[in-house]
Amino acid sequence: PIMKRVPLALATLLVGLTTLPSLANARPCCYGYRVRYYRAHPHYHVVRRAPSPPRWSLGLHGTGVSTDQMFDGEPVMLGGLGGHLRYRSYRWAAELALDAIGGEFVEGKIRRVSIPIQASALLYLIPEGTLNLYLIGGLRVQPTIIRWNYPTVQDEQEFAEFGLHGGIGADLNISPYFALTADLRFFGVMRADADAAGSYYSEAEPAVLPKDSTGLQFSFGGSFRF
Repeated sequence: PIMKRVPLALATLLVGLTTLPSLANARPCCYGYRVRYYRAHPHYHVVRRAPSPPRWSLGLHGTGVSTDQMFDGEPVMLGGLGGHLRYRSYRWAAELALDAIGGEFVEGKIRRVSIPIQASALLYLIPEGTLNLYLIGGLRVQPTIIRWNYPTVQDEQEFAEFGLHGGIGADLNISPYFALTADLRFFGVMRADADAAGSYYSEAEPAVLPKDSTGLQFSFGGSFRF
């Protein structure tokens, strides 16, 4: 019985020694783990498992807005900061964004603060790789406060605007959990005249906030995925 076991043990040891160099290559890679299966005559199957990317992301960005409105011949341009919360599948995503933007006009005599709230749907044209390109569009609600700082007039008026936006954006994936984001959106909004400030200007032209306006908004920032 011992003589029968010796050849079997030597054969097992020989197979083990011949497979050691290949086992050294079976290590984790960027797509998951490379798995190899061996038999008496060594052969293997390569299996790559891509980890599921995080679905949620939370981002912070700087933003600038240019509109078709004028104050005393001065174009209305606003700037500020914002954030967004996004949920993404492979090709589609939903986003809720909140910004706080403002500016001063007529040598600081008029100050404007707007808070755009945007609910958007995203369609990823390039959903894979380092650079992801997407189209974005949705609804925009924009509370606005105008402060008058003239020597004879110290007042504050509150308005509400609503409308649509659409544009294009991109994510530059630095890692699976962080990306740089940028997008450019065209928007059109209308003033709500149901409130006191809106009804006051409904028959007055030119108004400090026009009945309808259009503009461009550019945002750039970073997004953390979880």
